[in-house]
Amino acid sequence: MSEIEVEEIVAGLKRQVAERRLAGDYPIGLEQQLESEFQGMMRAIDRHEIDTTRLHHLADHVRTTAHDVRVAGGTDSRVPGGAAAHSAMGRVVQRHVQPVAESVRELGTSVADALAETRRLFEAQSTADERQLLDAIAGVLDRLAVLDHLVEITQDLEARVARLESEPTST
Repeated sequence: MSEIEVEEIVAGLKRQVAERRLAGDYPIGLEQQLESEFQGMMRAIDRHEIDTTRLHHLADHVRTTAHDVRVAGGTDSRVPGGAAAHSAMGRVVQRHVQPVAESVRELGTSVADALAETRRLFEAQSTADERQLLDAIAGVLDRLAVLDHLVEITQDLEARVARLESEPTST
C-alpha cells in the first residue's frame, strides 16, 4: 500500500469522525480511548523508515573492490638486467602475497554477502511493519463499523422509546 493510499484512508477516517462527533454519535471519551489504543499499536510497530539504497551500493562496492584485489608489480627498470631481477623478485613476492590477496577477495565477498543479507532483512522487516499497520487500520475500521451499528441501534431504540412515551397510556 502506498503512502498516498494510507494518507487518503486516514483523511477519510478523520472526516467521518468529525461528522459523527458533530452529530453527537460518539460517547464522551471514546475518541481518547481509541487514540490511546491506536498509539499503543503504533508504538509496537513504529520504526523509522530505513533507506537501504546506500547499503546496497556499499555491498556492491565491497564486492567489486574485493574482486579487483590483484598482486602485480612492475618489472620495468632502467638498470641493465634490472627487469629480470624485478621479474624474479616479483615471482617470489607473489608466491607469498597471492594467498593473502585471495583471502582478501574471499573476505570482501563475505562482507558483501553479509551486507546484502542485512539489506534483505531490513526490507523484510519493513514489509512486516506495513502488514501490521494495515492490520491496525483494519482494526480501527472494524471498530468504527461496530460504532456505526451501535449508533443505528441506539437511534432506533430512542425512536421506539419516544413513540412509546408519546402514545396515550391506557390505565
